[in-house]
This record gives sequence, structure tokens and C-alpha cells, in this order.
Amino acid sequence: MSSGQRCWSLGSLLLLLLGGNLGVLIEIHQDPVNGTVGQSVLLPVSYRFAGAPRFPVAISWTFNNSLDRLVTCTVQNCSLGAGGAPSNCSANCFPKPTNNSRAELFPENGSLLLRDLRLSDSGVYSVTFGQSSQIKKVFLTLREQRVTPQHPSEAGTVEQDYIHYCIIGICSLISILLLFLLFYCIRRRGAAEKQKRRVIKQHQVSSVEESHMDSTAEGDMTTIYARIGDTFEQPQPTPTAQSLYATVTSPRPPGLDTRPFHHPV
Repeated sequence: MSSGQRCWSLGSLLLLLLGGNLGVLIEIHQDPVNGTVGQSVLLPVSYRFAGAPRFPVAISWTFNNSLDRLVTCTVQNCSLGAGGAPSNCSANCFPKPTNNSRAELFPENGSLLLRDLRLSDSGVYSVTFGQSSQIKKVFLTLREQRVTPQHPSEAGTVEQDYIHYCIIGICSLISILLLFLLFYCIRRRGAAEKQKRRVIKQHQVSSVEESHMDSTAEGDMTTIYARIGDTFEQPQPTPTAQSLYATVTSPRPPGLDTRPFHHPV
């Protein structure tokens, strides 16, 4: 330890011995406190003076009932608000060399801020004011981070790219489905139109055939009627009686007349 730090430590101890004030009221606002490894956490406390304060007042924090203090602040002077709450304090703070950048004490309320938390920081933290017999304790519980990316920006970029690709894939799938549905509808419509044209064509052919058959039947009937009319109109020849004669020769006995005999037919 350097000579300057040793002098500050001795001065802090003297202020703790001489600057005690039994009229300090301490209040703990949260216990226990939960934190995450690698982040920061605040151990919130506050204090106020019950009567006229006697400055300087020393505030110190310890860890796991150790005599080695994490940080000590000597409050030289403060403005008192309603109820004796201090504000705008001037103070000298002496953090532990090993916690030089990780522990910070706020003299206006006595709260302790811990940065860059480690699992070994879990435990009981105690705060005292001067030589007061009041010792308030706060229990700190830490948990590890679920995901600790080495490059948060790259992790965020990868996540954004993944979401972007998912959106593109979903949109492409929807487009393919819509195209397939459109093709199916067009095909169904074409088949329906084709079937409709086929039915119309068959109907037209049937109509033409029926018309042709009707005209043919009418023509045949007309021909028949015409022939029947002609038959009735033409005079039938009247048969005339004609006399036919046939010569018959029959053998006769001698002495008889052998001339031919004509017999009318």
C-alpha cells in the first residue's frame, strides 16, 4: 500500500472514531437484492438525521462481516431537507484498492453501487454510520447470464438476418401457394368453359340433326301426299270386252264334217 493510501485509511479511521453521531436513522429499501453476472446492481439505503448533525460523518460498507471495508465515505457537510434528509453533500471517499473501479458509495443516501458483478460478489453487505450501533445488512444474490455473446452487435445482426430470412421464406411460400391456387382456378375455369362449349356444340348438332330429320320427314310426307293425289287424279283405264276366238279341231268319224269349229272365248 502506498503512503498516500495509508494516510487516507488512517484519516478515515480517525473520522469514524471522532465523527460518530447517534442521531442517524438508517433505512433499507430492498432486501434481498438480485443481480446478474457482468452487470451492475444498486444496494439501496437512505439515512436522515434525527437532530442537529455533527459533521464529519463516516459511512462504510463491508462484505460478509469482514473487517476489510469495501468503501468508506466521510461526509464533511450536507444540506438538510425535510425530515433531516441530507442533500448536496461534500464528502471524501476511499474505496478498497482491489475494488477501485467496481464499488461506488453515494454520500447523499449511503447506497452502494457495484459494477461488473462476479459470482463471488454474492453474499451479505453491511453498512454502518460512524460509531453508531446500527448496522444494516443487505443480501445480494447473483445469477449468470443466459447468453453472453462476445460481440453483441454481431449477435444482433445474426438475429436480424435470421428474422429477415424467415420473413423472406414465408413470403415466398405464400407466393408459391397463391400462384398454385391461381393456376388451379384458371385450369378449372378452362375445363368448365371447354365442357360448356362441348355441351353447346352437342346441342347445336342435335338441333341440326333434328331439323334435318324433320325436313326429310316433311319432304317424304309431301311426296307421299303428292303421289296419292296423282293417283286419285289420273283416270283408270276401263277394261273393254274383246272377243277371242280359238280354233279347235277334234277328230271325228269318217263321213262327218271336218271343218274347223270356232268357239268364242
